[in-house]
Amino acid sequence: MRVHSLLSPKFIAPAIIGASLFAWASPASAHESHTVVPGETLGHIAGKYGVTVSQIVDENGITNPNRIRVGQVLSIPTHTAAGASAPVASGEKPKPVVPGSLPAGSYTVVSGDSLSRIGAKLGVSWQEIARQNNIASPYRIRVGQVLKVPGSAADYPNLPQRILDDPARLAILPSLEKWAAHYGVPTDLLMAIAWQESGWRNDQISSAGAFGIGQIMPATGEWIASALIGDPSLTRVEPEDNIQMSAAYLGWLLREMGDVNQSIASYYQGQGSVRANGWYSSTHSYVANVNNHRAMFQKK
Repeated sequence: MRVHSLLSPKFIAPAIIGASLFAWASPASAHESHTVVPGETLGHIAGKYGVTVSQIVDENGITNPNRIRVGQVLSIPTHTAAGASAPVASGEKPKPVVPGSLPAGSYTVVSGDSLSRIGAKLGVSWQEIARQNNIASPYRIRVGQVLKVPGSAADYPNLPQRILDDPARLAILPSLEKWAAHYGVPTDLLMAIAWQESGWRNDQISSAGAFGIGQIMPATGEWIASALIGDPSLTRVEPEDNIQMSAAYLGWLLREMGDVNQSIASYYQGQGSVRANGWYSSTHSYVANVNNHRAMFQKK
């Protein structure tokens, strides 16, 4: 969804992204120009740039936010000063993943299996498998029994050890698979971006105010939920919603940009900024890192 700036479509309404491994190097200009096209509203424009409607209104001296005209040129305050933080709504805080709270994967018991062997295969503890399946005695499982597991880790031989050692991280794997498939994006790409953005942790907040697994900015989250998904009730603080928003946004970028690397760059820097300015130096590093991460999320 690394520090994206408010201006990044990822940070920008289509800007999603977040606490990354890079410090954002702000370009000299803190503003971009946007020419209003038919059908646009200030909400839609704010979403594109990862800023709020009020910021655009204040920047341009607009007295009625419902009255903008086709051809009007707006000044967009796309970047905050270095080190500045976007305001976080009072009480708003991303929720950590609770193992077992997200849709689980499944495993069918075969001859010779035990919970400890299954746990070793899947990279999860046998205690967690027992808990998710209400198994009172770990010695009583049967061949053919279908068990819920927090993540289908056995399908991914190169998963980072930090994921295998953390039930909360493993718990989001099925959701990443599900929403990648739903929005037609490569699963390994969505997983790699989520790893770069947050390390697969939903409790991450960037200095710019991006939240969660996909590091989604407030305006971006509203735009994705309403315009892309059509469900304004979705919230970036919930792990499942955050993953769905990240996948939907990535799918939109892939269609809009028509190129994987350009889409990765846009997730980090913002689509409007990439088109207007090309890649920043930190964007080159971000794209390279994401592409390198994809190898860790290849299925066997």
